[in-house]
Amino acid sequence: MSEEGTEGRLGESMDKGLLKEFMAEQAIPLRAKFDDFLAVALGVRRASQFISPAELPDAAILGSTIDARFRQKMEGRRLPGESLSDFMKNKMGRYLRRSRAQEIRYRLDVLRDMYKDVVENSHSYQTYIGWARKLGLSYKELESRPTIREIYLFKDPDVAVELDELQEMRKDIRWEKTRAPVAGEPAYVRAFPEEQNPAFVKKLGRILGFPACCIERYAFDRESAILTPEQRASNQLVNLVEEEYDPYAFFTKDFFPCQPDCEEAGQMGRALYEALAAIDSEVAAEYQRHLAENVELVRQYPEIIKKKIEALEKMAASAKAQEGDTVE
Repeated sequence: MSEEGTEGRLGESMDKGLLKEFMAEQAIPLRAKFDDFLAVALGVRRASQFISPAELPDAAILGSTIDARFRQKMEGRRLPGESLSDFMKNKMGRYLRRSRAQEIRYRLDVLRDMYKDVVENSHSYQTYIGWARKLGLSYKELESRPTIREIYLFKDPDVAVELDELQEMRKDIRWEKTRAPVAGEPAYVRAFPEEQNPAFVKKLGRILGFPACCIERYAFDRESAILTPEQRASNQLVNLVEEEYDPYAFFTKDFFPCQPDCEEAGQMGRALYEALAAIDSEVAAEYQRHLAENVELVRQYPEIIKKKIEALEKMAASAKAQEGDTVE
């Protein structure tokens, strides 16, 4: 379920040469560099999170490779590189799995093995983890679904403990959801019920180092079911000009400040800018441009979230099929 790693070429500050080398890395998008790596490496945030393989640059290829191999496996065909003995063992096992529960467990294990083989051996994944280590960061994986991982980057060892607690909370929430399903709920809510749970999202927000005021507003919006956090944040920006909001408050992806000029959120954005400026003014200027892109992204979020829900619905349907809910 999890892995941790830590190496370091960093102390309290970052070497300019290392920063330049990191910024030149083509396998990591600029957004990920600022949002997932540098904010944590420079001590502005406690932790960051990215979704694997969805947020890797070759996510579509990795996902389609897993899907194709899974279909091949379920059809009883031999996979590329699979030994004849393993192939025969799996083929015979099909006749030994007599119950639905056994078949579901088998499919889950197959999917986990495929994630490890396809994603963890990919160049993009190895590059992300390699740079986390170079930047002095620990990392930990939490399983969201058998082929979906949340990967957290952090320095404080206490974060690893909190992440274990978060994962236990997720298990409890999902167990309760299976015991008391709600008729007519969207597939993505059934698949990821923790995203609607106030205690879960608050704990996650604290782990990620977001301001308390923004965490509370996000949880309130999620629970109210009137406006989503994304819709609310977009609406707040719609009629504002640049002088009426603080671009530094939009310091990272998937973050929606309680107000467009939230002082605490703005302080975090400025802290990262100043930390970068102390090392390299060109990179700091690039971060300022990145902030403007974050603001524009939040403005467009109602349409983005619509597409995200469609993608989650598709993902949930795929997970349902893969994990055995369609097994006769």
